[in-house]
Amino acid sequence: MRIYTLASYTYGPILGLFAFGIFTKKQVYDKYIPLVAIASPILCYILQRNSEAWLNGYQISYELLIINALFTFLGLCLFIKNKTKKHLTQLILQNKK
Repeated sequence: MRIYTLASYTYGPILGLFAFGIFTKKQVYDKYIPLVAIASPILCYILQRNSEAWLNGYQISYELLIINALFTFLGLCLFIKNKTKKHLTQLILQNKK
């Protein structure tokens, strides 16, 4: 059980990054990826430690890997690059020429 829990904390962000890359073709701000990859296991740890109190006695165990990957996926969605900013910058540069 302890090995699986450790694997859930380490492989969750990897699975989330992989899923984000496969299912979306969006670009994210690179400097925030390590922040998301570290924050996700921390949030999972807090959730796992308090799950009994917050979820009416339910104890999170094997689903921790999926929850961790979901936190990573959603965290990356927060930092998707906005193409309109790039487009506006290109228009401004073209108008200066």
